This record gives sequence, structure tokens and C-alpha cells, in this order.
Amino acid sequence: MKDFLTRTQTAPPPIPFLWYGIMIALVLLSIYGSFKYHSNPRFVKLFKWIQIVQLIALYTWYFGFRIPFANSLPLYHCRLAMFAVVFLPDKWRSKQYFALMGASGAVFALGYPVFDPYDFPHITSFSFLIGHYALLVNSLVYLLNHYDKTLLKKYMIVAYTFILNLFLVAVNQVTGGNYGLLKSPPFVPNAPLWLKYLLVSLILSLALVLFDELFKRRWKKLVPVYQRADT
Repeated sequence: MKDFLTRTQTAPPPIPFLWYGIMIALVLLSIYGSFKYHSNPRFVKLFKWIQIVQLIALYTWYFGFRIPFANSLPLYHCRLAMFAVVFLPDKWRSKQYFALMGASGAVFALGYPVFDPYDFPHITSFSFLIGHYALLVNSLVYLLNHYDKTLLKKYMIVAYTFILNLFLVAVNQVTGGNYGLLKSPPFVPNAPLWLKYLLVSLILSLALVLFDELFKRRWKKLVPVYQRADT
């Protein structure tokens, strides 16, 4: 238990090919389960509580062990989405924005996992895995149940992303953190800061717009069905 909660950093744990294959299989299973059971209240409540317990455990460790603000603030893209999807009201524009971010971000995070530098098993690695699977399910469930194409325009998604990332750049400058991977993105770690900001913002905006378009097309197919049912 001491090693599980240690604050002594080492290196990110390696991921054997077999375990990486299991991680990807669980991504597909999470997506399948979200589409199949998104209308099941018990399924919806279960994954919300999994997310809540994961966040409580992680932030209890952060604050209990006085982890520096460079790592412990809830300002990573997926971390923001976790809080938003669980706690914000369903009709808020910002919740739909972060649900799109959560769905796309969880897929990318689990497809290209970047663990904290602690030996496995550790609370951060467990939180990373459990948190991102729960985020994927919760985001998809919300979008499947509550997506509304009138809430967000594409230009809003892009504008929100660039504004959010600009804020995170400022936070990184103050704390020394790497929130949003904006200080040291894996694909251009040595580029100038303005180029990192531009590339990360463009890639994230593209992913969000793509996911928004997918759910917009699904919404257009469903609306006539509901309209016919009402008449």
C-alpha cells in the first residue's frame, strides 16, 4: 500500500504489447456498452459513481501528500471533462463541449497512454485507466442521450478550444506544469511555444469538430422519428 501511494517519482511504467491490446479491447467494449446501455439508468449511474470515486481518491492523494500544482490541478483536458460531464447540468453548452472533449480525449489518451512517472501499480496509473474508461462511457452516454445540435456551432468549438488552451499556456508558465500537453507535446517537444499552442489547439479542435459532426448526423436521423412520434 505504501508503494501504491508513494510520491517518489521514478519513470512512467512500460506497457507490454499484450496489456496494450487489452486496453484497446476495453476501449471498444466501453464504446459498445455505451451504445447498448445508454438508456439504462443503472448503467448510467454506475459509471458516474465510478468517475466520482476515482476523482475523490486521486485528489485526496494529491492534497493529502501535497503534490505540487505542476501536477495536481484539475486542468488537464480530460480531467476538466471528467468534472464537467459528471457535475454540470445537462442543458449547458459547456457540458456538451466537454463531453465531446471527453469522448475524443479518452480514445486518444488510451490509444497513446502517458502515465505519470511512478512504478506500477500506483494510484496515478489506476486513476488514469479507470478515469479515462469512465470518462469515455460517461461522455458517450451523455451525447447519446442529450446531444443537441443547436447548442454548439463549429466556430464555437474552435474558439472555446483556442481560448481554453491559451489559459492553460498561462497556467503552465506559472506552475511549470504540462497541462493540456501544451508545454511539451509528444509530437513537437522542442518547438517554440507558439507553435506548440497552435498545433495542439488545431488537432484538438479538429477532433472535437469531427466528433460533433458524427453526433450531429445521428441527431438528424433521430429527430424525424421523435417528431413522428409526437404527431
